[in-house]
Amino acid sequence: MTRELTGSEAAALAEALVPGSVDRTTETACYLKPDRLVETLRALRDDPDANLVHLTNLCGVDYWDHFEVVYHIQSFEKNHLACFKVEAWGRENPEVPSVTPVFHGAWMQECEAYDLFGIRFAGHPNLYRILLWEGYPGWPLRKDFLAMPGGLQPGLGEFAGVARRQEPPVKVIE
Repeated sequence: MTRELTGSEAAALAEALVPGSVDRTTETACYLKPDRLVETLRALRDDPDANLVHLTNLCGVDYWDHFEVVYHIQSFEKNHLACFKVEAWGRENPEVPSVTPVFHGAWMQECEAYDLFGIRFAGHPNLYRILLWEGYPGWPLRKDFLAMPGGLQPGLGEFAGVARRQEPPVKVIE
């Protein structure tokens, strides 16, 4: 069974390899400083003691006042998994560095986070929308999506090409 490193254990690995890279920790995650993100994840990948070689998952999270990008990174050899996070402040243009130079598998996952949250990844080789079309109004996984300009309302009837389904009338039996 894969062992999940605690936030403190992940932070200890990161700090030992790149001093000053850790912002803070929680019980389950280590927050990295955005300007040290790529360097730290590369060191964690290349160091034989950490051996965190596989980006299992990358996703975005909206907290109203900021965004987080979450990285689950695994070592097959050591049979452990670590959770690292980085914060992106500002709702207009949230941005963090791209980790595609470290994990090629981040390419599509960063495109997905961009497509659904609007988080930009500086240095990404070709950041584009992969689920929605270019020009789609807004970022559908943001908490404020329904309040964005354009007046989108809940329900599939607001999406292009999808007709609102009519419910059959309910017959009341007395």
